[in-house]
Amino acid sequence: MSAAPKCPACDTTAKAEIGQAGVCQLWRCACGLVFADRATWCDPYSIRDYYDPANQPVESYPLRVTATERDRIASVRRFIQTGRLLDFGGGIGKTALAAYEAGFSALVLEDSHKAVSDGKAHHPEIEWLEGKKIPDSIADGSLDVITLFHVLEHLPDPRVVLAQIHRKLRPGGLLVIEVPNWGSQMRRLRGLRWQFVLDHHVNHFTSASLTSLVEKSGFQSCAVEFRRTFAINESRPWKEPLKKLLCLLGFGDILRCAFRKTA
Repeated sequence: MSAAPKCPACDTTAKAEIGQAGVCQLWRCACGLVFADRATWCDPYSIRDYYDPANQPVESYPLRVTATERDRIASVRRFIQTGRLLDFGGGIGKTALAAYEAGFSALVLEDSHKAVSDGKAHHPEIEWLEGKKIPDSIADGSLDVITLFHVLEHLPDPRVVLAQIHRKLRPGGLLVIEVPNWGSQMRRLRGLRWQFVLDHHVNHFTSASLTSLVEKSGFQSCAVEFRRTFAINESRPWKEPLKKLLCLLGFGDILRCAFRKTA
């Protein structure tokens, strides 16, 4: 067995080795975070664009906002109705476009050159930022909302990102994070064969471990929600009430949490 690594959330030595899954050697910390050993992990997208057609389906432009993106923005609008919203790791921009349609001034931060280039060409109503961190051109305290939908599980140093997010949000600003739910009963049943144990997922959160990490970065929890699946099935809407029931029974594979900046 290799030496136990330090937890990226709390810096303590990992409590137990869980096993090998693809390129990820997974460990569990006493704080509840399950994480890939950074010393042995290699990012499968470090030398290629995530949105290259060889990796992802080709998108049709202009983009069409779906019920999934509207549901995400509905979670934001429970707390803030308008303002300046940055979708961190926003991909091709569907969530930002839903925010724009709901009345927000919307920005996308994305490190895929292809996604940003296509977005600028087809959706100039959105402000596009290419990179892995919020640029200095965005003033500290100037954003009302920052969202990370299926981003935090990819980031090798989540505390650095949360510290920057804290600086860029105004006092009382909203942070919404959605990640796969390691605490799901489905994950317990499937173990490392769970669908969200992937080579590019280096952090695995429960509601408790996510809340602990984010609160230590200067935020206060204000909502915890669960979704059964990554996306809403628009062709079979009758499935959605069944999914909500499964979430009540602990089978919500997706965790969505909202936080307020407190300091």
